[in-house]
Amino acid sequence: MSHYDPRERSLNSVQKAIQKVFPERQVMLRSGGRLRSLRLNTVSQMAMTVVGIGTACWIGFSSFMVVNHEQILTSKQEEVVRARAAYKTLLAQVEVYRDRISNVADNLERNHSYALSLVDQNADLDEKLQAMQNELASSEAQREQVARQKERLVGHLQNLKAELQSAAVAEGDSTAAEVALASFEDDPAGAVSLQRERAARERETLRTELTRLETEMVEVAEGLLVEQQVDAIELELRRVILQRDMAKSETSDLRQQVTHLKQQLADMENTQLALFQRFSTLARDRIGELEGALKKTGLDVERLLKRQDSATSQGGPFIPLEMGTWDAHTLRRSLDDLNGHVARWSSLESLADSLPLGQPVREFYVSSTFGARKDPLNGRVAMHEGLDMAGPIGSPVFAGGPGKIVYAGWRGRYGRLVEIDHGYGLKTRYAHLHKISVKKGEVVDRATRIGQLGTSGRSTGPHLHYEVIYLGKPLNPDKFIKAGANVFKG
Repeated sequence: MSHYDPRERSLNSVQKAIQKVFPERQVMLRSGGRLRSLRLNTVSQMAMTVVGIGTACWIGFSSFMVVNHEQILTSKQEEVVRARAAYKTLLAQVEVYRDRISNVADNLERNHSYALSLVDQNADLDEKLQAMQNELASSEAQREQVARQKERLVGHLQNLKAELQSAAVAEGDSTAAEVALASFEDDPAGAVSLQRERAARERETLRTELTRLETEMVEVAEGLLVEQQVDAIELELRRVILQRDMAKSETSDLRQQVTHLKQQLADMENTQLALFQRFSTLARDRIGELEGALKKTGLDVERLLKRQDSATSQGGPFIPLEMGTWDAHTLRRSLDDLNGHVARWSSLESLADSLPLGQPVREFYVSSTFGARKDPLNGRVAMHEGLDMAGPIGSPVFAGGPGKIVYAGWRGRYGRLVEIDHGYGLKTRYAHLHKISVKKGEVVDRATRIGQLGTSGRSTGPHLHYEVIYLGKPLNPDKFIKAGANVFKG
């Protein structure tokens, strides 16, 4: 029997190859004693093959993305840990630099005080030196006067010596003796009386001269004392000059030390400023990433931050920080910017940590998205207020964020349901569970296991119906999951 088909004459080689791979087939179906046939032509088989291959590729791609998503989350969380460690390290460096700057400021203050004391001491030494110079000038005048008096005394002594020698010679003169003898022979009594009067006058003259000599000797002794005082003053003057020179040398050394310390302080301030600016830039970039990711969820980020700030209890007396050398405008402005950015970053991270941004199921595929859809049971268009995440029954289900269990049990069409209150008016619901692992009133954290994926309630198959509700209004959970992937990347 021939297998020739006239329709094959109009087919080209490619079509013939396809016809050979996908020949027309018939599938026989038998049910209740009745036999039916299902005809599968080439186009139908090709369409089914393409759909099958596409489905397999999509499942493979979804599985790869889930695994890759977990790896990305892990790496980003590690980056967050590293960033926080770097921040703590920077704070430690800031504290070290602050201590060093404080020590340098103290050293500068002590050196400044010591320099001022040296300046005062130098001024006192200058005044003392001037007084000693004046006293020395006066002593020089007194010494010159004593020298003149000494010269006069020496002259008087020489004159007195000459007179004494003359008197001695006169007493031993033969002519005088002969005259005295002649007078004695003519008038012995008168001659004796005359001789006595002459001797008395000479004695009086000698007493007067002796008194004068004693007076001049006292003056000479006083002059010698003045000379000794002048020598002592000169010695003290040299000592004062030496002390002044030493003080000037110490002042010069201290000025060099102060200059060196000021340079060190300037270098530390420049390093501090660079650290502030670098970390401020890092914080600003991270703030932009966090704000962008959180705003994609549809939440009012600023409103949530205000509620977070109002819930933070702080207080205490105001004690202004002593900035010391940090009073420079640039450093203060940089420090203020850094504090503002770090505070904003910390607030955003704290807010992100409290929001339900986690992925409740690790391995899944989306079987139904958020929004309008055709109901899987009655076929009518309806609003789907959650995200259906299909997966193997019994798969673990985790909390999307920290919060308190406000409901755990059976709730009509939801089947087994867990509802978590995360604060800020945010709640999440986990429906159609196979098993519930938590109780009402428990406090859970992100990634706390709350149950198992199932198909309880109004469901066509095993999946998790995940809802996010903000102030009573449902939001798209997929945006929260994607925001979490961006937030936790660090």
